[in-house]
Amino acid sequence: MFSEKKQSQHERMTKDDVKGLILRLGAPTTMGLIVISLYSLADAFFVSSLGTAAGAAVGVSFAIVALLQAVGYTLGLGGGSLISRALGRKEADEASAYAALSLFAGLSAGIAILLIGLFFGKPIILFLGANESIFPSALEYSRGLFWAAPFLCGTFVLSQLLRAEGRAIYSMVGLICGGILNILLDPLFITTLNMGVAGASRATLVSQAVSFFVLLSAYWSKKSQIQLFRGVREKLFQKLRCILITGLPSSLRQGLIALSTILLNHATADWSDAAVTAVSVVTRLFLLAFALCLGIGQGMMPVVGYNYGSEQYGRVRAAYRFATLLSSALMLAISIPMFLFAPQLIALFRSDREVIAIGSVALRAQSAVLALHGLITCTILLLQSLGKAFFASALAALRQGFFFLPLLFLLPSFFGIESVIWIQPIADAATFLFTIPFAIEASAHLKQKTAEGEAVSDRGS
Repeated sequence: MFSEKKQSQHERMTKDDVKGLILRLGAPTTMGLIVISLYSLADAFFVSSLGTAAGAAVGVSFAIVALLQAVGYTLGLGGGSLISRALGRKEADEASAYAALSLFAGLSAGIAILLIGLFFGKPIILFLGANESIFPSALEYSRGLFWAAPFLCGTFVLSQLLRAEGRAIYSMVGLICGGILNILLDPLFITTLNMGVAGASRATLVSQAVSFFVLLSAYWSKKSQIQLFRGVREKLFQKLRCILITGLPSSLRQGLIALSTILLNHATADWSDAAVTAVSVVTRLFLLAFALCLGIGQGMMPVVGYNYGSEQYGRVRAAYRFATLLSSALMLAISIPMFLFAPQLIALFRSDREVIAIGSVALRAQSAVLALHGLITCTILLLQSLGKAFFASALAALRQGFFFLPLLFLLPSFFGIESVIWIQPIADAATFLFTIPFAIEASAHLKQKTAEGEAVSDRGS
């Protein structure tokens, strides 16, 4: 059943100016992602005041967050892409079924990660790359993250599902509520209540629970177009399979980030605790900048999904072109101050000379290739939105899989352990070059579909 309210939303998504739609959807999405990055930086900032080893512990545990993001984005973006296309075809019950299955699978995965973390926490932390000095703090910090796992997975899924139906502002509000609360709770738990490193992850637990229930309230209060569980009994496993296949690019991208983080932790731990801390800070600063690019790309996805489902291929092509140019320009703009003021930015988190020296070089190297992420990210998200999971997955696997991992083994062998800080920028540049033919092919496909649609329309008239 397609109500008047849903029809009105469909009209906006398929007839309003594409640039305006992407800005309206991308701005709140970007704000939500920035807040997520900021509370991650807040953890690093407040915990680093406890010492270099404590700051390194947060860096080692980042792989757990990356794993939870992999689960959330796989199910959220996979389900979200299917929801946008279903709503574009005016199949509201189908969209509701995808939403319910995505949420249920996300919560189930989060509970499974919680149980695994509780029973196997110590070997997991050693596997993540904690050395003898880092291990106690990393174990303490990780416990709170494991308890937060169901809420983190649920929050990532719900934020993507709401954005997919065009409710980007509601998604932003849910993320910002938790993010601001986390930033406020960090100093309270870590310093005032003297919880130390554990206080940071407990702040994450409380704030993510709040975010989850704020986002879930969109369905309780009927702010969403979707009614959870409607139509979910029909072809359940087939729908879940579609969600997982469509979300595979996100799974590969985030899963490989988790794996590369673990291996990088091992490499930098062999260098020094200061190197672990520096690389951790640089990673978080990169994610803060990357929020601009990812936010615009995710704002593009529902526009692409709705219009592809409605067979308006010219609008899909226009959306991709605009999102790519805008995100590239924003990344270029943010890369300049990051490059120029790299030492000052690193010093905000740790005044240790070695941390600043290592971090400054790593941040400048990463800033030099920052603008390349506009084309890479928007092309992956376009292919994912169109349901071309194989090509999107192959492209998503390039950066952290085919390029980063081999370089991590080769460069230190030939140029010493200090070369690890150059691995990610080299992998990013190589991924950009390989993205170009994917982008050309995707644009040609949409151009051909547009021409075919116009030819049919001419014959009909």
